[in-house]
Amino acid sequence: MKIIERLSAWLKDESSTEKLALTVALGVVLGVFPFFGIPTILCGLAAAVWRLNFPALQLVNYFAYPLQIALLWPFARLGGALFGASHPLQGLTGLSLIALRTTAAWLCFAIPAALILYFAVHRLLRWQRTRASVGFLS
Repeated sequence: MKIIERLSAWLKDESSTEKLALTVALGVVLGVFPFFGIPTILCGLAAAVWRLNFPALQLVNYFAYPLQIALLWPFARLGGALFGASHPLQGLTGLSLIALRTTAAWLCFAIPAALILYFAVHRLLRWQRTRASVGFLS
């Protein structure tokens, strides 16, 4: 019962709902960055810059891991389409170009996805907060 009371009090705080929404949005978007290991570093930097809860951000990042694997190929294809890759690239230079194109495709996805996720989660948390203040959760 104590957990429900703490959750209810936490959801009533406006600043914590904004930070939680930002944590979820950044955790998912940074978690699908198309190179393994880099999302953990990016999440650490985001937590430091925006003073977010680092363990919560990493937890969302880890939950996004299957999505990272699923989106790796689409990001690579989109990157090739954005830059008009018509022939296979070989060698270290080719690998660097593929990495750059894939990162550019992720950026095209990341900014709108982060905004949509932030506003959706923030709205959901505000709705839950009003619901909790009415007495459903407490």
